[in-house]
Amino acid sequence: MAAKRRPFYLYQRKKKNGNYWYVCFIDPQTGKQMNAKSIDCLKLELGFPDGDTIKHRDDASYIAYKALESDIIFNVGSNKKFNEYCINFWTFDDSPYVRMRNNIKPNSIGREYCINMLCNFKKHVSSVVDNDISIGKVTTRLLEKVIRIAFDKGLSSGTIQMITLSFSIPLKEAVRLGYIEKNPACKLMKIERSENDRGVFIDEEIKSILKLIAEGKVESNIVKCVLLSLATGMRSGEIRALRCSDIIHDYIKSSDGNTWDKVIISKSIAPYSGVKSTKQKYSREALIPSALGELLLEGKNRDELVIEGISSEYLKPNELRSGFYKVLSDIGITEKKRSERNLTFHSLRHYYSTFSEDNNVSQLDRMMVMGHRSSEVNNRYTHVTDTQLLRAAKVGLILMSAEKSAEET
Repeated sequence: MAAKRRPFYLYQRKKKNGNYWYVCFIDPQTGKQMNAKSIDCLKLELGFPDGDTIKHRDDASYIAYKALESDIIFNVGSNKKFNEYCINFWTFDDSPYVRMRNNIKPNSIGREYCINMLCNFKKHVSSVVDNDISIGKVTTRLLEKVIRIAFDKGLSSGTIQMITLSFSIPLKEAVRLGYIEKNPACKLMKIERSENDRGVFIDEEIKSILKLIAEGKVESNIVKCVLLSLATGMRSGEIRALRCSDIIHDYIKSSDGNTWDKVIISKSIAPYSGVKSTKQKYSREALIPSALGELLLEGKNRDELVIEGISSEYLKPNELRSGFYKVLSDIGITEKKRSERNLTFHSLRHYYSTFSEDNNVSQLDRMMVMGHRSSEVNNRYTHVTDTQLLRAAKVGLILMSAEKSAEET
């Protein structure tokens, strides 16, 4: 009876900082020994969170076997079924790719993002691609068919971009891991993103909302949410995650005699991920009038949420949405008008950027407070206002007056 071939050999190398385990894998097809690989590097590639050096032989052997099981050693991954591979790739709790990315940079890929990708892939890709097709057999022509069907359905370019990412990112990772040599998605035609303009409120509508608030006709939680968004441009998730300890009362007194509180915006909350970092993954700061700070902090302890929900600790998105839409209805914006103009709570963030620009706040300052990394993104939040149009229209009056004077002379 022939002896069973060993899958690998382990040995240690002595280095300046100590002994390190290495492994030489044996190619099952040729029987040739591969170049040595560091066990600690394999451990990192497999996504194990523990960063300590492997010291015991049994632990080194475990990592080597795991590496074989995960197909990161031999190019056998091209036989993986495309649909199954991509679905597993976007399954947040089980994905080695997501785990590795979040180990390298914490919170770089959130649960919401994975769920969104997974939904797009299942709905628009796996329904088109046969379940028996392996990632090694996926062609650019097949992927173009997926995109063409998405266009035929009348989906927006933004949605089609997300569909493309749902398979192009897994295929890119398949190239990196050596499962396939080329990414067939790289040859797809570039799809320019075009979005429906987000609605923005006009000054008179905001004045009507503020009048309702002053008259005490708006529920307390909605008042706080609206005023925070108008004063800082905060997103709804950031507002709902805000705690009293994030507000520094009487932080600074300006030369005009006004007192300001500082708001530290470091967290957000999402339906599936719960409390997480902000969309940009970093903290930012904003100042609000101390009078607003007093309203937000009134009767609360430092550890409490600024805004609490009805039946849970955090205000739920639907509670905020329904409360805000009631306010819009009270000022005469019907459901039909709201839908036609694409007005949501997020439109207050657009109003903040537009109003700030109209009041000579520089784009750099707007980006700093709103957390925008680029002027291109900020430009999408800054709309042309009627006030600006009227200022520009005065040129026409001047020209008409000049023409009339010329006729009279």
